Amino acid sequence: MADRGVPIIDPTVKHIGVSKLRGFSASKLRDTNDTFVIQENDTPLAVLVSYEKFLIMQEQLMSVFNTLELLMNKDEMKALHAALDDVQAGRTRSLAEIRAELKKRG
Repeated sequence: MADRGVPIIDPTVKHIGVSKLRGFSASKLRDTNDTFVIQENDTPLAVLVSYEKFLIMQEQLMSVFNTLELLMNKDEMKALHAALDDVQAGRTRSLAEIRAELKKRG
């Protein structure tokens, strides 16, 4: 998966009935990148995604939660604004400079 992102509108979504799902072997499920909406009588019951897609979705969800947590913390937001002000004012050092300084300190 080159993009590592799960699109909001997933072109691989396929609607299948419960009875058809029973015919899927483990190897067929392992080899597919499709997302399945499992339904019965045209009523969606569940969504089946690959484990990799599930992990990506969990990662993205945690990223959103972490961002919200940062945005709701006044001290974190002050520090972020101060850091952005430093960047804008040119009060930054390269990673190479920081590593060299740390190396000198030993």
